[in-house]
Amino acid sequence: MSSASVAVLGSGVCIPEREVADRLGFAGTELDTSLLPPMVRRRTSIATRVAITAAERACAAARSSRKLPAIFVSSAGESEVADSLCRSIARHEFPLSPTLFHNSVHNTAAGYWSMVTDSMASMQAMAALEDGFALGLLEAWCQLRTVADRVLLVVFDEAMPAQLLPDNSWETCAFALALGRNERNRPLIGRPYRHSVPDSAPFDRDFLESNPAMLALPLFRSLRETEAGHRQIALSSGYRPWTVDLEMP
Repeated sequence: MSSASVAVLGSGVCIPEREVADRLGFAGTELDTSLLPPMVRRRTSIATRVAITAAERACAAARSSRKLPAIFVSSAGESEVADSLCRSIARHEFPLSPTLFHNSVHNTAAGYWSMVTDSMASMQAMAALEDGFALGLLEAWCQLRTVADRVLLVVFDEAMPAQLLPDNSWETCAFALALGRNERNRPLIGRPYRHSVPDSAPFDRDFLESNPAMLALPLFRSLRETEAGHRQIALSSGYRPWTVDLEMP
């Protein structure tokens, strides 16, 4: 494995629906909002709460401070809140709710995470649809190779309202990694890259069937394996999928 690899210090998953978690082979992924003060808990969306749950679990697994530079990645962000605002506009319900508007921006989860952890570290909110997890991981890798010793990466999506994406089967979920450099006896991941496999069938998936955050599943499943060795893991779909090399200790 290259010396430019970074270490996985801890991971966290939140899949609030027990049936979905069971089907995907995960346990103990229920929603945990204990970090949020009651008033904030009532104001936040399910998207923000699953993101914060996974982030908290990753930091706890890494035995790390929560005050890390953080990258939050979501394909559609606060889609339920945006749908509520659009419905209010369609019904001419003015003025619009300031709370809904405040909670509709793409960096809502990052903002609440910084507030509840009292963190002054840098916070980013990214969106790159099917490439979101891969590019979030690339951004984290770049920060760790240049300016940061530890970085928190969170990828999440919520169930999409049918009015915004008809016939979708998206499930609410969040996956988080606490990453570091110069750490020993940890799983190591390299820089994500585009991988071409001549004459091979593309890794296709149905966009309506599952949300882009689910593309984190192969890496998270591999992190649970106990056998040491090298894995090459696809992070996106298509003929030239984003790929990452994982070395298990």
